[in-house]
Amino acid sequence: MGRDFVSGATVSRIGAVMMALIMITSVAAGTAVADTGMEEAEPADEVFVDDDGGAVLVYDEDDGIDDEASGEFGVDISESVAYALVSDEIEDDVSAAFSMVLDNDGLESSGSLAADRPADVEDFSMDVTGEQTESTNDFDANLELALAAADSPPEATADESGSTSGSVVMGADDLATQGEFDVSHNAPPDSPEIGLDMEITETGDDYTLEMAQQNEIVEFETDDWDTEDAAQATLEDEFEVVAQDLGSDVTVTIHDYDFEDDVNAMGDGHLDIEYTIELENAKDGLEQLVAEDLATDPTLDVTQSEADEIAADILDAELETFELAFAEDDTTVDGHWDVAFSGFESSAYAVMDLAEASDEMDDDAADEFDDYEEMYEAQAAADLTETTEWDVTFDAAGGSQEFVVDVTSEADNWDAYTDELADRDIDSPEFVIDAHAETVGDEIDLEMGLEVGQEAIIETAITTMADDLQNDPTVDDDALELVSAFDEADLELMQFDLDMDDGTVTFETGASFDDLGAFEAHLEDGYHGLTVEHIYGDDDAGYVYVTDMADDDDDEDDIREHSIVADDTEIHMPGDWDEDHPRLDMEEVDNYLETDVGDDESDDDDSIPGFGAVAALVALLSIAMWARFDR
Repeated sequence: MGRDFVSGATVSRIGAVMMALIMITSVAAGTAVADTGMEEAEPADEVFVDDDGGAVLVYDEDDGIDDEASGEFGVDISESVAYALVSDEIEDDVSAAFSMVLDNDGLESSGSLAADRPADVEDFSMDVTGEQTESTNDFDANLELALAAADSPPEATADESGSTSGSVVMGADDLATQGEFDVSHNAPPDSPEIGLDMEITETGDDYTLEMAQQNEIVEFETDDWDTEDAAQATLEDEFEVVAQDLGSDVTVTIHDYDFEDDVNAMGDGHLDIEYTIELENAKDGLEQLVAEDLATDPTLDVTQSEADEIAADILDAELETFELAFAEDDTTVDGHWDVAFSGFESSAYAVMDLAEASDEMDDDAADEFDDYEEMYEAQAAADLTETTEWDVTFDAAGGSQEFVVDVTSEADNWDAYTDELADRDIDSPEFVIDAHAETVGDEIDLEMGLEVGQEAIIETAITTMADDLQNDPTVDDDALELVSAFDEADLELMQFDLDMDDGTVTFETGASFDDLGAFEAHLEDGYHGLTVEHIYGDDDAGYVYVTDMADDDDDEDDIREHSIVADDTEIHMPGDWDEDHPRLDMEEVDNYLETDVGDDESDDDDSIPGFGAVAALVALLSIAMWARFDR
């Protein structure tokens, strides 16, 4: 009747659980908690009853499991700490170190990695820097990668290349983006040129579309385009539908026209045409369409007059520039774009009003939108402008490939923006990231550091997670109670360290809470009404320390009445045993977490420090599930 306290699968599960703790803001982490449920513990292998009526429940290791991993874990309810250490062998030749500390002031982490360079990687480098403080918001990333050709490349390897560069500039009242792209390729020889050059302008309520396009026309549609009159009629028919929907007038003018029949064996044609489309009084009609959709949307609580006002505000933004062009021939595709809007203020507030009018908007979401509105006001007051630029190239020749990526972003008037946020009692998180990687000989080396500063980051994250689960219909009441207890326990500090070297992976993790007593009722349910004060597991066994197991005059038969005891459970009454059962070394936990968690010292024991069953790490999250074992 044994347990597999340390298996290879356990290590991967531990990692998953710990990453859930690291990324506790995610809904997935909350779901991981909720899915654990509250199953009752299985009967112990042995029960050691002490003179005070308490007992140690022992769950033996399964000797039939061949596993190289080792470790220990523990949870102490009175000191409100959880701790784990695990070590295992790995086959990969990797050297790595990673550390992370999370407390209510923020998160700090650093790491390094050295791994064998893959055979097809000739060269690699990466630099990422970013800083967001009260006065600065900048980001810069560069990546260069060269891949060697395969040892046995295909007989015919196409030479290809591509690039794109551009920018996005965004303020509270305007948005602009422009850029260009080009790609070389191998199309069938003598392919007809295709492309377009489009410009849209807005003048009051009118829209004008200037279009030049070259296009291949399939054989069964050639009659619609094979004369200029046919093309005029086809364009008028297409845009008349749009004009009718908008209640506007449309004028089609062809400036240049050329059509070529039978450009290929299938009888297709090739069209080269330039024309202008004018839509008069189109904006009013567009506002009416939007307003009708809003007023008849069953998920929105708006009157027709409110819908009319929202629609007008949404479309109040002005189109400054809209240009788009591309051209393709036998070997290349290239193009560019230039788009700009202004006058976003009314549109932005209209979108917020629309969101608040949704029947699906709960109180928490409404509060978030109130924050968004204040953040937008701060952005407008500070005249915050954020600019992102990129330059990406790709080349492939003879089977080898090269990639170069450059991305930068910066914010003008960021200090004024954070001042405006502070005036509205809104915190602006601070972070710094610095990452560097490169090929060094036959290895790839990586170093990274990350700092995130935000007041009450843990409290905010856990509360958000709990609120999300409250609104999830798939989460049952038991799981919600468990998450609520986790919230009440008040996680104060979490630390995680990983080391990989010489074929061994070791990681250590710990967490301290304000009061793990919040889980007392859940633990009692899990252990059939017994009060759990301490949990410990190592390579030899798992130990659960409980109180109120026996009264003064109880004998073995009375102990066997407990549900945690099976017929084959071995019972040791007071005076019949003198074993020292291991517990967490509180000094070790104190040193690791750098907190004063207590002066208790663990009993000496010859087992190798290590880690226990997957239930222990789930205990870090729920402190109530240690008893889920595999028989």
